[in-house]
Amino acid sequence: MRLLLSNKISCSSGFTLIEIILAMGILAATMVPIFSFMSKGAQETDINASRSFAINRASEILDSMLENVPFQALRIGIPAFIRVDDLSSVNNYDKYTETWAQKFANTVFPGSMKRPEGWPCQCIIEDPRGMKYKITLRVDEFISPPGPAKQKSELLKIGSDYPVKKPNDFPDYPTKELTFSYLKNPIRLLSVGWHKTVYLPNPLGQLPKTNEYRFERELAKKVSENPENFYTDAGYTKVSNKSPRFTKPIATRFTQRLAGTKVGYAKDTYCSLKRLIIEVRWNTDGKNMKKPDATGPGLRKVHIMTLKADLHG
Repeated sequence: MRLLLSNKISCSSGFTLIEIILAMGILAATMVPIFSFMSKGAQETDINASRSFAINRASEILDSMLENVPFQALRIGIPAFIRVDDLSSVNNYDKYTETWAQKFANTVFPGSMKRPEGWPCQCIIEDPRGMKYKITLRVDEFISPPGPAKQKSELLKIGSDYPVKKPNDFPDYPTKELTFSYLKNPIRLLSVGWHKTVYLPNPLGQLPKTNEYRFERELAKKVSENPENFYTDAGYTKVSNKSPRFTKPIATRFTQRLAGTKVGYAKDTYCSLKRLIIEVRWNTDGKNMKKPDATGPGLRKVHIMTLKADLHG
């Protein structure tokens, strides 16, 4: 009886071949989506890592172009070029020699070889994983159209209630030209009189003491604004509307052509702004990871744009 009982227990607790096959099938079906999820997660991590690398490198290049390359040395094109051999007559460009251009171009764009247009702003770099990226800098110019030689800037009273209320603004400029507007300061802030002038907060009905002034017509070439608040006349409240004010906010607008008269290299036209666009392209497909120009589902691109103003002149 003991032997028969033992045999029955052994037979009933075992697994048949069919049961083992079914169990393996269920296990395999369960593991497929898990492995798929893990593979997809690894792929997304790889894409995010390559994208971060591309954005960081593009940002570094744009910062370097803004801070280190003079305005006139950066030439338009796709790719853009760095050129200095024709700037010998431009003021303050003496230190930007051909040696400087070669060294800078090959530091930012490794492998840049000089062409007739200058040093091209384009290169291919490789990250620690062996993936290659093609970096291209594009530069466009905002050119001023030709205009009259004796053109003058425009002036506009922005309103005595500014900044409490919205100031008056210039109408649209009649031509498609870049313009600049700013509040015009009617006096010299560095004037010695600025430190010596004493204002009466409510001048009506009071007699001024020595070196005290009530209205700007009494200042005699000294400061005509309240040094504590240039545009609101703080403390100057108990006077009539006809009383002279310490401040008369005036805005001025000038065109890009007028700005060109302030530099020594502008002729009939002038460019005060350049648009810089960095494109970084790469391919996440394993067989094309060293071919950034390859097309297909693995192709990736990022673009970053900035503006560079002519602050050199």
